[in-house]
Amino acid sequence: MSEPIKKLLHEAPEVMPEQVWPEPEPLDTAARLTPWPAGMILPPDIEDFGLAFADRLCVDPAPVMLAMLTTITAVTNGQVWIEPDQDNPTWREPTALWLAVVMGVSTGKTPILKAALSPVWEIEKELREKHEEALAEYEAELARWEAAKRGERGPKPKRPIPKRLLAQDTTREALSDLLGNNPGILAYHDELSGLFVEWNREEKKKDRAFYLASYNATPTPIDRVIRGYMFVERPVLSLIGFIQPGPFRERVLEAQNGDGKGADGLLQRFIVVTAQERPWQDDRPAIRAELRTRYHLLVARIWDMLQAGGEKTLRFDPEAQALWYQWENQTRRAMENPDHPEAWKALLGKRMGLTARLAAVLAATWEEYGPVSVATLKRAIALVRWLEPHARRIWHRALSGNDEPVIKLARKLQSGVLEVAGKRLETFTERDITRNQVAGIALVGEARRVLASLVEAGWLIQDGKTYRVNPRVKEVGDV
Repeated sequence: MSEPIKKLLHEAPEVMPEQVWPEPEPLDTAARLTPWPAGMILPPDIEDFGLAFADRLCVDPAPVMLAMLTTITAVTNGQVWIEPDQDNPTWREPTALWLAVVMGVSTGKTPILKAALSPVWEIEKELREKHEEALAEYEAELARWEAAKRGERGPKPKRPIPKRLLAQDTTREALSDLLGNNPGILAYHDELSGLFVEWNREEKKKDRAFYLASYNATPTPIDRVIRGYMFVERPVLSLIGFIQPGPFRERVLEAQNGDGKGADGLLQRFIVVTAQERPWQDDRPAIRAELRTRYHLLVARIWDMLQAGGEKTLRFDPEAQALWYQWENQTRRAMENPDHPEAWKALLGKRMGLTARLAAVLAATWEEYGPVSVATLKRAIALVRWLEPHARRIWHRALSGNDEPVIKLARKLQSGVLEVAGKRLETFTERDITRNQVAGIALVGEARRVLASLVEAGWLIQDGKTYRVNPRVKEVGDV
């Protein structure tokens, strides 16, 4: 090598990675989720326990908070109503909420459900004990009635009907009995996927129609196989359950079919909340017993007040009513925006009803039973706004393809640690990914799709069957 060339090589500036590697693009095109708005929506008696519980389990607070808020409907359903428009007395909403928590497997769904429902289980235990006492009195009275002479008996004693607040994995016929004998019911499911499958069966059309009617408290006739016809005057049903992302995406796609199947608005009635991942912490704070007690006492106070005071119909105070009309105008303009996809317009069509219901439930949690204040309506609107990115994300991913494996693998690449069988890899192949199920990817076709997406976005460089990580991926920040 000649001296001039050696000199040029020695004096040449160092080639930096950004000069030879492409600039990687952000990957998550779905709506960005923001953390739970602590201190803005729920009273401290709920939120303090929810946050402590989430910290203890290392789970996103969002599913915990929404599960606890939906639990309140177990004691308000059929007891609290709201008339949101003073100029339209025909518009009346119950407090029924349908919540679908979209989470993966082994993410704490059962403990979340138990923590949320535990104060209602305590109330139901008291109701069972009272019913047992009433049943014993009835049986004694019935024995006296039967022992008396026919002319001296009087009216035959009526068997007491047990009060219920909750139902689990219940058939339509059993639910109709519960709703016929109680102001309202909260049905809970560890897994909603089975219920969705049932609703899609041809022979279960009546079940689907019954649930739709129970969301809106529409008077409903029920034909029962064994006990014959009954009429439920005012069914008010809340739902809470968990479902994995894959099955829920299938339901979203069904709701978009042009043949009308699944396009009856049932899915849009669900509040959808997804969970952001939280890394596991070895040292986690204990949940103080006092926090759990405060949550239980709040639910008990709401129940006791409604039992003593009877049914409540809520209306907005003048300032809140003015805000309501502004929110309604804004929503109608958004629905008429030609740039919005039809799926989003369908969700916007449920926004005002959901806002009214949330305002009523929040009024109960804040123990506000006079005119609903503008502060409470602002909380309801803030919660609707906070929830909408969750719906956008899950609907976007269903309609554009599942990008969760892409995001999971990208986070591993961004951390700078891609290990297979304990060995850190500088380059890798599709087989390395699938054989070791990196980021949960087990199928070759899925690995090929995921890696192609990362190559297209500049996160990986492909050389034949081998992939190398772009060292600039850390520049992207939030994936």
